[in-house]
Amino acid sequence: MLLEIIEGYAKTLPSKCSVGKWIETLDQKEQEALNGLINDNKLNATSLFLAIEKQVELSFKITTFRSHMRGYCSCQH
Repeated sequence: MLLEIIEGYAKTLPSKCSVGKWIETLDQKEQEALNGLINDNKLNATSLFLAIEKQVELSFKITTFRSHMRGYCSCQH
């Protein structure tokens, strides 16, 4: 019974966060560059977010971006 509940819940979890979905819309080189920065301790995710936001309209907030780039979101689990 408990296993059925857990498995049913797991099927409803999103496989990608909004940042992961956005990255998939970028060209291959941009995807590789951003994915290469995930979990980079030297990355200032706030500065990167603000620079990107000046160029394109983003559908997510800075907290979601930081979580993705630090590897805390659903994409990395």
